[in-house]
Amino acid sequence: MNKIIILLTLHLIFFFSYASPEGNLKKFNNNTKEIAFDKSELAKKWLIKSIENFFKQETPEMSSITTKTYNKYKSDATNVEMDTEGSLTVEQFNKKWKKTYDIKYAGVGNGFLISAQDWGKVTVTKCQLLTAKENVYIFQVIIKDATYKGSYKRDIKVIESGKSFLIDDVKEYN
Repeated sequence: MNKIIILLTLHLIFFFSYASPEGNLKKFNNNTKEIAFDKSELAKKWLIKSIENFFKQETPEMSSITTKTYNKYKSDATNVEMDTEGSLTVEQFNKKWKKTYDIKYAGVGNGFLISAQDWGKVTVTKCQLLTAKENVYIFQVIIKDATYKGSYKRDIKVIESGKSFLIDDVKEYN
């Protein structure tokens, strides 16, 4: 009988040590941080590869690595006050996009990711996670063009999309 009581007591101690809410919460938080870290690392690797592959293409299409909204926004920004049909004035552009994006970093008149019209060998030399929140990751990125000696600092917002990621904003600094 004493052996049964001792065995029962050990089982109860074991059960309550693993079933305590605090213990489970700590385990959950650690797992959540690990998952967030893993996803941010995946987003970082995706971003570096996507940028470098983008500039290796003969005729790159930014729509393949951006959200539809950002694609429209950057297309509008690139074509502001061009002598082409559908281009916007600065005022029209600001009015259309100021509620969605921080337009002072749009890179008006510049191309996607770099301000140069031509490029050579483009690489990402820095890609540092600034923030991660609910499937949204913001990276500070330095893009360098070894051929034309250009260097471009960008803060790039990446969101999860299905089993991959898409660029949803690029803050361009001169």
